[in-house]
Amino acid sequence: MNIIRSVIADDSALLRDVLTEVLEKSGSIKVVGAAKNGKEAVEFVKALKPDILILDCDMPVMDGLEALKKIMAECPLPVFMFSSLTREGATITIKALEYGAIDFLLKPAGGVRQLETVANELIRKIKFIVVKSRFATVARQPVSAPPEKPEFSGRIPQRPIDIITIGSSTGGVQAGLAIIPKLPRNTKPIVWVQHMPANFTYSYAERLNHISQMEVAEGRDGEALKEGRCLIAPGGLQMRVRRKANEYRLSIGKDEKDSGHNPSCNVLFESVAECFSRNALGIILTGMGSDGTEGLVKMHRNGSYVIGQNEDSCVVYGMPRSAYAAGAVDIQLDVKEIAAAVQYMTSGKEKV
Repeated sequence: MNIIRSVIADDSALLRDVLTEVLEKSGSIKVVGAAKNGKEAVEFVKALKPDILILDCDMPVMDGLEALKKIMAECPLPVFMFSSLTREGATITIKALEYGAIDFLLKPAGGVRQLETVANELIRKIKFIVVKSRFATVARQPVSAPPEKPEFSGRIPQRPIDIITIGSSTGGVQAGLAIIPKLPRNTKPIVWVQHMPANFTYSYAERLNHISQMEVAEGRDGEALKEGRCLIAPGGLQMRVRRKANEYRLSIGKDEKDSGHNPSCNVLFESVAECFSRNALGIILTGMGSDGTEGLVKMHRNGSYVIGQNEDSCVVYGMPRSAYAAGAVDIQLDVKEIAAAVQYMTSGKEKV
């Protein structure tokens, strides 16, 4: 593999030095520029044309968000956010992902000297993004672009649906922004796993709630599923759907990781497979790895319909590819078609 050329932007000189050492120790990443503010980051990206930018948010002169917007407009490239685990940091990171950043990682709680504790994950993500990502497609198709109205007659069945369940990871923030705000207020209950830490799922739910007709919130243990509500699994916890008496409620707890994730798409999908059959709709969106495949296979065998995001519109065509290869996906659609497909499928009586 060719050496990955990266630029780091952070206002801490110590962090820039330690992060440079950590990345270059891998032997596959070369730090070609280290900016102390957003203005320098933009200048370095234009002059050095790196493969990836590792960007902090809180910087002087020009902050990370302003730098990101300028870079996306003038010299787009994969941008990776290196964020702090705070409510404010989470909100800013969600905005960064909305503006075009491709992924993020949390700075270690112990400070700069503990960067090596996240080194392997950081290097793995950087390599995967540079080599495998579909960044160019995402850059050409911003989530704010109005979708063309697709024709689904004959391609997708219409049937009664009582629950919609979604799984996503890398790129899922952008995908969700392209789907949830376009769904009507009376959409059937949505339960959703997006791989994120706790503060980030809360901030993401708040952002979506602000711009959507549906009510979007972080799920709570024991909460009843209701029409018009989209519930996102809290980061660090597993979320399931359980039937209690004549209604369905969330069961949320701190279980072991499944497929390396907590929350896990598999855990949610498998619980839906236990409670629903033909009256469930599964959606698998962009993400690294294969989380969700096993659960979707079970849902599909029980008669559920499954939509997968297609390769061209994925940031990372990993989870949808895995589910499709396992035979669990009925149709693959561009992310801009999915909201319309959900409305079409649930808009009439059964027409198979």
